[in-house]
Amino acid sequence: MARNRTSAPPAAAGRDGRRALVPAHAARLLRYVGGSGVATLCSAAAFALLYGVLGTSTTTATLLGWFAGAVPNYVLNRSWVWRVQGRPSLRREVGPYVAVVLLTLALAAGATRLTEVGLERAGATDAVVFTGVNIAFLGVYAVMALFRYAVLHQLFRRLPGGARTASTELADRSHEETP
Repeated sequence: MARNRTSAPPAAAGRDGRRALVPAHAARLLRYVGGSGVATLCSAAAFALLYGVLGTSTTTATLLGWFAGAVPNYVLNRSWVWRVQGRPSLRREVGPYVAVVLLTLALAAGATRLTEVGLERAGATDAVVFTGVNIAFLGVYAVMALFRYAVLHQLFRRLPGGARTASTELADRSHEETP
């Protein structure tokens, strides 16, 4: 007896004409999550070291923790996630990227400070304050991750050499074939 098989919709063809196993946008999102994970680990480690071990203020730990993640995040997003190559444009690329991450920085600085003050006023132990402040720091990055992805996608995909969607590539090919 033959089995009833249903077929999945065909995947978009890749640049070499083969079917992509994962649609381009999903693959890009997975790379973004991976790059964001690396950046988050860098930020979290720097923040925990500065705030928990060295005893710096939440503002200093947030600023330096942010910087420790922002640099690898930019490099990974630009080159690995959106596959942009060449020299970065300060106006079209670096400026908007910095604005997005500065917003994240401001939110993280505010959230960590408010959390620290609130927990200290409530009489929380140092361990609870440390944990709460770290959760606030990482929470801001988690909430901002999808917002940053959407903004960065709009930014990087428009740059020369930036990642293109399968539909954009097909549209470009059809225009090239038209006399």
